[in-house]
Amino acid sequence: MTQHNPHVPATDTERTALVWTTSATGPARLIIDEWERLVYSRPVIRRVNAWPFMPHAVESLDELLVLAGFGKPIDDSEGDHMLWQLVRHAEHDELAARIVLHRVMPSVLAMVRRRGRVVPGGMTAAMNEAIGAAWMVIRQFPHHRRHHKIAANLVRDIEYHAFVREFRLKKVEETQVGNDMMSRVAHDPQIDPLAERLNEVLCDALESGVATEHIVLLERLASGETTDQLAEEVGLSTRTIRNRRRNAIDAVRLSMQWDATETQTVGHHKHR
Repeated sequence: MTQHNPHVPATDTERTALVWTTSATGPARLIIDEWERLVYSRPVIRRVNAWPFMPHAVESLDELLVLAGFGKPIDDSEGDHMLWQLVRHAEHDELAARIVLHRVMPSVLAMVRRRGRVVPGGMTAAMNEAIGAAWMVIRQFPHHRRHHKIAANLVRDIEYHAFVREFRLKKVEETQVGNDMMSRVAHDPQIDPLAERLNEVLCDALESGVATEHIVLLERLASGETTDQLAEEVGLSTRTIRNRRRNAIDAVRLSMQWDATETQTVGHHKHR
């Protein structure tokens, strides 16, 4: 990924895009070409600058991406808060949702490259799944209870809805039930405190650099899937999946220890 100074406008031929793809066709190409049409659009920029949460006026959408943490360290609290504001606004504003989508596009493209190797239909099918899931996740993101690590939460949720959730639902649908049981029960979802805590731990681990593969594996195991089921799905031995599980747990534990050390160090310096 290449970056330029978003404060300095440039011509289409001179400007280096923040997000780019080598694909000449396909959904990724369409998304990036659309962004090129929007990035300096005067009506779009006027609309963005009218949003009440904007810290100052911008001259391009790329500049807004940077304000939302693009290319910044993972502990950039100002960028994280700006992205939260965009996600909150995206609930009822498609332009804000489109900006959030582009903010996480590098991670989505990396996800698609990885998932496209195993998804039927390859990269194009994986990209379509990811973009559809991304739009839904962004528009329905629970911003009222998730205020931090927005980018990591978005990417994790996108991968779950695009590539994990359908597999889980198929497993549920294959379960045999008696005729006297209701096939569907409508209810208000209740937040499981333990599941919410696990989500926070895994999001923190993802933000700290733990591989997405580790996160997804632990999520699937936590949801009730077994090592035997996962091994059969990917064509590996149960022992290999168990080794991967151990490696994933070790990676998350290490990230938690590192975060704890960093927190203690910051607290020590604050009280000196």
